[in-house]
Amino acid sequence: MVTITTERLPDSLVSLEIEVEPERVEKSVERAVKKISQQVKIKGFRPGKAPRKAVEAFVGEEQVFATAIDDLLPVVMEEAVTEEGIDIVGPAEDVDLKSREPLVIVAKMPVSPTVDLGSYQSLRAPKNEVSVTAEQVDEAILNVQRRFAVLEPVERAVEWNDFIRADVRIEIPERVNESGTNDEAIDQSEEDSEFPVRENEIALMPGLAERLIGLEASETTQTVEYELEAPELPDTIRGRLAKISIDIKEVKNEILPDLDDDFVVSLDEEGINTVSELQQSLEKQLQENIDARVQADYREEILDLLLASSTLEYPNVMVERAIDQMIDRESNHASHTEEGKQQWLESIGQSESEVRDSLRDNAVLSLRRELVLSELSTAESIEVDAEAIDEQVDAAIESITQGQEALEVQARQLIDTPDYRRTLASQQVIDASLRKLEDICTQEIDDGPDDEESSEPVSKSRRGSRRKKADSADETADETEVE
Repeated sequence: MVTITTERLPDSLVSLEIEVEPERVEKSVERAVKKISQQVKIKGFRPGKAPRKAVEAFVGEEQVFATAIDDLLPVVMEEAVTEEGIDIVGPAEDVDLKSREPLVIVAKMPVSPTVDLGSYQSLRAPKNEVSVTAEQVDEAILNVQRRFAVLEPVERAVEWNDFIRADVRIEIPERVNESGTNDEAIDQSEEDSEFPVRENEIALMPGLAERLIGLEASETTQTVEYELEAPELPDTIRGRLAKISIDIKEVKNEILPDLDDDFVVSLDEEGINTVSELQQSLEKQLQENIDARVQADYREEILDLLLASSTLEYPNVMVERAIDQMIDRESNHASHTEEGKQQWLESIGQSESEVRDSLRDNAVLSLRRELVLSELSTAESIEVDAEAIDEQVDAAIESITQGQEALEVQARQLIDTPDYRRTLASQQVIDASLRKLEDICTQEIDDGPDDEESSEPVSKSRRGSRRKKADSADETADETEVE
């Protein structure tokens, strides 16, 4: 029988000190002797028949003892974990031999994380609401018209909304940056490129579009030089001088189709026959896009709010596993084999340690969010709806078979797997937990001083983000298609 001493350590680790009775150690040594004698040839003895002294003389006492410990260690550690009721989540760390007589082993075991959600029921965060504007609908309609526009060559200078066909060369000289290293020179060319010249849109390089206005098609190369100042540019580019040589071969005027009922009918969209119906359809799609974005942003915000009010402790092995999963996704599962992983690393020009370091922050955030959501689902008794999982599996099979019964058996074998069901169940619990968190955060804030005090920082921290989200909703007009 082993003697066990446990000690809780930071970062969800438990130190196990295990003392093994001498009789058990002796038996393990005898088994090691027999094992080694079967593996090596000792002169004068048949395999497996050499006595202990002969084996120890041949391979050394330390090798015999090490073999005995290698075989004994996993067994006694498993017994200790079971006896102490420790919920481990990974292999032992820092296994040390404290003494040989008696045999005492010390190991650090990563255990299940601990999560304290704090006063999560008092969290409040008003949900932002954004409505479609008339300008967004007009922009969406314009995009539909542009899909059917005619480009007509013209003999004049470039104007807004024209298309130009040109050979373009972009040169950016080398620069020594603030850290004393060099930002490499850039020299890129594109032949016979055709692109629109529009306000608030990038034409090859930020800031170039407005500098093309007034230029004409010419057999002579025209040069534009300016400092790159656009905030969306990377630091290695911003602030450098760009020289753009452009040979404009053709200027084309964009002629839009008339916006009338005949044009709408020509779109051949079911149930849409008038301009008014087109406007309503696009407005509906825009609002759905905006609502989806606002919902996603809001859920991310309240999840981070829950994180801020929670206390978490978890072992590093869980972070490393999260990074492994991210590498698996980014490498398109190439990391399943060592050869595939190395080929993927070569293709992206990074070492494994560089990739892991670059993914670590996101892995930590993802893990922390997962842990608080899991704890919330437990606290709120959120359970998996087995019938809903069955319906999702059946729907997935139906989407493949399209009602063809002959394909159903094969499709079910392919789709209806334990892994797929676990994935659906996990996503179901996540969605239900987020809905519950949303219900909590959107409750009306009481008038009591405690609630006012606790909710004030939330309100202040969200004002700027709400304005940004409202502004970002304008982007949805460019993505909208006719239903």
